Amino acid sequence: MASVLRGGLVLAAAWVLGAAGESGARGPRVGQIPNGGVAGCASCHIGSAGGGPRNAFGQQVEANFLTATGFSGRVQWGPELAAQDADGDGFTNGQELGDPEGLWKAGDADPSEVASITLPGDAKSHPEPPVASAVEATTWGQVKEAVRDLFR
Repeated sequence: MASVLRGGLVLAAAWVLGAAGESGARGPRVGQIPNGGVAGCASCHIGSAGGGPRNAFGQQVEANFLTATGFSGRVQWGPELAAQDADGDGFTNGQELGDPEGLWKAGDADPSEVASITLPGDAKSHPEPPVASAVEATTWGQVKEAVRDLFR
């Protein structure tokens, strides 16, 4: 009886440790992209709990930007991944994660305000387009017309 109980405890402990190891294998990737803690697993996965299908950014990372395949691979964040637009919304992965140049390194402080972070794998989630200033919105033709009006 004692050996059965002891065997059951060993089996239960192995299951708990195995489950913790499996979830821990994914968790560190959140810290391998800038502002990864903002959306957590939803940065790369369709579901916010992680696991399951990956969004466009997660697929891009898995296909081209891991140091190794499987759970042991680390995300290779840098200028190349930052310059890509995984979800095709017109904003680069770096713009959406607050590091447009791809200079952030794991362990650095997050490079941007949390409110400006969007999901690089969801085309419906993107930064607000910048509003052009009056100077930027003015065309050269308008400037020439204004100068002509001064001398009329």
